[in-house]
Amino acid sequence: MKINCLIQNLRDAVQIAERNTSKNQTLPILSSVFIDADGGKIKIKATNLETAVEINVPGKAEDGGSVAVLAKTLSLFLSNLKDEQVILESKKNNLFIKTKTAQTTIRGFSSEDFPLFPKIESVETFSLPAHELKAAISGVAVAVSTSDIKPELSSVLFKVFKNTVKLAATDSFRLAEKTIVSKNISVEKMVSFLIPQRSIQEILKIIENDDIKFGFNKNQIVLHNNNIRFISRLTEGNFPDYEQILPKEFKISAIAEKTDIVSNLKIASIFTGKLNDLNIGFSSEKKSISFQTSNPDIGEHSSEIKTTIAGGDEIVKFNWRYILDGVAQINQEYVVFDLNNSESPLLIHGKGDSSYIYLVMPMKGG
Repeated sequence: MKINCLIQNLRDAVQIAERNTSKNQTLPILSSVFIDADGGKIKIKATNLETAVEINVPGKAEDGGSVAVLAKTLSLFLSNLKDEQVILESKKNNLFIKTKTAQTTIRGFSSEDFPLFPKIESVETFSLPAHELKAAISGVAVAVSTSDIKPELSSVLFKVFKNTVKLAATDSFRLAEKTIVSKNISVEKMVSFLIPQRSIQEILKIIENDDIKFGFNKNQIVLHNNNIRFISRLTEGNFPDYEQILPKEFKISAIAEKTDIVSNLKIASIFTGKLNDLNIGFSSEKKSISFQTSNPDIGEHSSEIKTTIAGGDEIVKFNWRYILDGVAQINQEYVVFDLNNSESPLLIHGKGDSSYIYLVMPMKGG
């Protein structure tokens, strides 16, 4: 193998690949990246057996071949090079690197020991614009559980039907759902799958500007564009049937400016306790939303913002971080709070937009 390419292009590819390696005493080769020159194309591959990634690197492949070297070593080396161009050659199981200012040899593994790259026979396929997919994933990822006790809650649900994709996530304290309708989606029967949180975070990092194509089967999903192919195992298990618990009607509905809500939440948070508890009051009589909190070690605070509101009066205790996480995902100027009583969940969405909804459960003792 002999290839010639820009260091920056190689560095970017190796950094992506490194995130999909793993330290494994039984299979040390999983901590390596696989450099492959075949048919004039340069590819960087990596896998930790849960995820796998393949990146196309622009450059010139003079001779075919492959080599596997430690990802961390290669990444650190490339990150400190100041040259623009690099020549890579495989010599037996080692990688020889040459630039204008340096000549280096990195010990490698036998390329034959590198795991076979997963091949997916896709059951269904569809594509989405990168910016739309990224916004949708970001919007629901805030509600993913950080605990691995229930894998289905530390995953994002994708439900695909007709020309629609619904993404949803919940940690049992809050729930986020985003609906995307696109002419690029055409599925005869409804299918659903769960993508693990770690894979979701990686997808957010590698999404670029091109359309993202999906292919999936019972156990795996593949996302790819012109430069990157990413494969992940799917989470086994059943996502909660959350649509059954979504309130259909509300007694109280309040509309306020997003900027007012965010600033008042942040100020009130200064005076909250260890539980992040904040009392939010809804008053039809005063036509306002109030924020009240106290901390015996710091002080107490109350504030009020004017709102358009219909319904009765309620004071409900919430975790202020959960409220802010949801409001932050709203792209509209005005945010709608829908509520029934102090023991029911609060539904948050943008005014005139129901494509994104965020549900928060109240804290006990409100």
